[in-house]
Amino acid sequence: MVQVTYSDDEINELLIELVNRMAAEAELSAKDKAMLKRWRTAEMKLGGDELDDLTRKANDDFAQNLSLRERSAIRKPDWRS
Repeated sequence: MVQVTYSDDEINELLIELVNRMAAEAELSAKDKAMLKRWRTAEMKLGGDELDDLTRKANDDFAQNLSLRERSAIRKPDWRS
């Protein structure tokens, strides 16, 4: 089985991208956009408990998803690929 594990740095970069995209695409006021970005910088710091929890949960979810996909591929007949 393939094992993929993301580091805190990678999850942090992903979170930055998600927050920036939400702030840009959501119809939020400037105040709300600033509040969202402040939350990310204040609460989701590298080495902080919150980011560590997010990294652990993300890696667990990715591993579970890969496991399900692998089992599904094993049961899938070749002619359905």
